[in-house]
Amino acid sequence: MEHQVLSRRLDTLITRLLEQKRRELNAGRKKIRVLITGNNFSTLPATLLSLSALDRSGYQLLVSFSHTARISELKTACISAIDSSCTGALYIEDEAGEVDDEYHCLFLPALSTNSLSKIALCIRDNLASSWVFHALNREIKVIATLNPECLDGAVTGFARPWLNHLAEYVSTIEQYGVVIAGKKMPGKVSCKLGNTGKSISLPKNLVTLSDILTLSGAHNLLIDSHTLITPAAQDEIRRQNITVIQGS
Repeated sequence: MEHQVLSRRLDTLITRLLEQKRRELNAGRKKIRVLITGNNFSTLPATLLSLSALDRSGYQLLVSFSHTARISELKTACISAIDSSCTGALYIEDEAGEVDDEYHCLFLPALSTNSLSKIALCIRDNLASSWVFHALNREIKVIATLNPECLDGAVTGFARPWLNHLAEYVSTIEQYGVVIAGKKMPGKVSCKLGNTGKSISLPKNLVTLSDILTLSGAHNLLIDSHTLITPAAQDEIRRQNITVIQGS
C-alpha cells in the first residue's frame, strides 16, 4: 500500500515539474488557443502536423477539447500524440467567458460538421461556437481547417443537398471572419428547370469526371469562362449529351 501511495505521489510530482517546465519554456511566446472538435480519429495525423509546426515556430499552444472529443477518447489519443511532438503544449479547460488573457489566434483543426453548423447558425451552446464568437468579438483571428466530411462527399456518401448545406455553412463562417486554411470544399451545385430541360451551375476551377457523374440527367452545364474540364469529364459530357455553357 505504501508503495502505491509513493508511486502516485511521484507521478503527481513529475506531472507538476513537467507543467512548470512547459510554462517556463512558453514565457514570452505568443499564445494560440487550439480547440479540437468531433470524434474522427482519421483527422489526428493532419492535426498533429499543424500543431507541431506551430510549436516549432515558437507559439505557445493552449489546447482544449470539445465535449464530443472528450467522451470519444479522441482527447486521450490527441494528448498522447501532442506530448510526443510538441514541447510546450498546455491543456486548458476554460470556457470562453472565463478568461481575460490575451491570445494571438484561435485555431480549430478539422472543425467538426456539428460545430461548423452551430457556428454558421449562431448557436452558442457548445465550446467551439462560444470560443469562435469570443475571438471574433475581440477581433482575434480565427483559423479553421475542414474535416473529411466537408472535403470528400464521395467517401462520406452525403447527398448533394447536404453537401450544398455544408458549402453554405463554410461560406457563412467565412463571412463572419473565420479563415478557412488548407483544402477548400467543392463549390455549391445549383439546379434549375427551364424550357430546355435541367441546367446545372458548377462554380469550380476544374471539372472532373466525378463531378459529371453526379449530374446525371442534366441538359446544360453552366461554368465560368476560366473553368477547365478534364479529358475524362469531356468524354462523359459527350456521352450524356450535355451542353456546356461557359460564362463571360
